[in-house]
Amino acid sequence: MQKLKQVNHAALTDDILKKLSQSRIATILEFLQEDTEKLSIITKLSLSDILTIRSHIFDKYSAPLINGATLLKRIKTKKKFLQTGIESLDLVLNGGIPVGHITEFCGLAESGKTQLSFQIAINCVKETGGTILFIDTKGDFSAIRIQKVLEAEQLSHKEMAIIMHKIKVVHIWTMDEIIELLQKIKNKTLAFDNLCLLIVDSLPCLMLQYLGDDNKIGLALLNTFVNYCRFIANDMEIGIICINLQTRWVDQDISDLEEDEKDRSTSVIKEIAYVEKRNRCLGNYWRYVPAVVLLLEKSQPFESDGKHICSHITVKLNSERENKSCNLLLNAIGVTSCIE
Repeated sequence: MQKLKQVNHAALTDDILKKLSQSRIATILEFLQEDTEKLSIITKLSLSDILTIRSHIFDKYSAPLINGATLLKRIKTKKKFLQTGIESLDLVLNGGIPVGHITEFCGLAESGKTQLSFQIAINCVKETGGTILFIDTKGDFSAIRIQKVLEAEQLSHKEMAIIMHKIKVVHIWTMDEIIELLQKIKNKTLAFDNLCLLIVDSLPCLMLQYLGDDNKIGLALLNTFVNYCRFIANDMEIGIICINLQTRWVDQDISDLEEDEKDRSTSVIKEIAYVEKRNRCLGNYWRYVPAVVLLLEKSQPFESDGKHICSHITVKLNSERENKSCNLLLNAIGVTSCIE
């Protein structure tokens, strides 16, 4: 809890604070919980002065009061989804990227996560005219890839320049740096004009050094990151996409197979079987953090129209309540819905 000296009230002089500290009243909470008459006796201040200090603390630290009508109006007018510009993907997402929440894109390496985030960033700028903050933790953000997508859409140089200017790229290398960045955004010391989407590509790159961390430093940093993201997403009414990595594990299993159903008593063959398991990175804590998790799986590449190497991406909603998925077409010039 914050110290009482941070209240910065004229009546709380150093002498008064010293008297309160000697009575084990050093924090704001301890001051508010104490009886007003006792505070008056300790500090030699009038009861009116004590009540004035309490009112000052409530005004400074309490959340603003909102009546029911204002809250209902805010809920009705608040934007709930940010459309991706890919119709089949918006259907899977029940409208688009949820505003005020964290969305996760997860898949194996080279499964199309970054290219899909590029396409969504472009589509969001075209649809809303807002700013996209792209946090690159891998050092592989490519403006050329963005340009190829825009050229394929046959946009003018002016239109391409406007869209590319709206996609702000920040290179981050540690968890401390990304937390500092989010803190500046939260405190409004770093502002972006009409920010509508924040993309982190990718989070496991920052957490890799904390694997096997017995001191739980990585978990504490991840928790701080999540808290900042949730506050910013809700307060600024934006969508947040975190790109996560999926790992593949192959376990050896022994299965008992009966050689002949008619003669079960003869012999049992022990056969080695391999079971593939896929896990999302970032551990159990992260498992339930995102409001929406999309699992991406990429098919073998094939040649399309003799010009471009393409792949199909299956995007599946990772939910026990809904079984939704769609197929997307990925190539060097963007991501689109597959034409049935």
